[in-house]
Amino acid sequence: MKRKTSICILILLGILLVFGIWFGLSRRARSNETNELPVPQTQADTEIPITTSTPSPQNYSYIVRTEDAMLVVYQADGQTVYMETGIRTDRLSEDMQEKAKRGIGFATLEQLYDFLESYAS
Repeated sequence: MKRKTSICILILLGILLVFGIWFGLSRRARSNETNELPVPQTQADTEIPITTSTPSPQNYSYIVRTEDAMLVVYQADGQTVYMETGIRTDRLSEDMQEKAKRGIGFATLEQLYDFLESYAS
């Protein structure tokens, strides 16, 4: 019985060691990415106001706009729906509601998710 317990403990320790190494490497890789690319410090820095009349796909990859009192994410072309968020626009400030009517552009998926996360709760 003691031998089975010892074997289980050794296996568990091995799994924890592998997980720790994996976590450390992935964390180090993420910190290297953030060192190479500047990360905006405020939400205002992540928003790129756009207008629907003059799209500029070089500036953004995703556009958040209001549709039926909900936020909808479009791809850079402004017509292909990327995701329906389920976030009601009445959760947004009046200023942000106006921006969402015109469209809010995001260059990266991380910026988009940061923005959506701030209004999803």
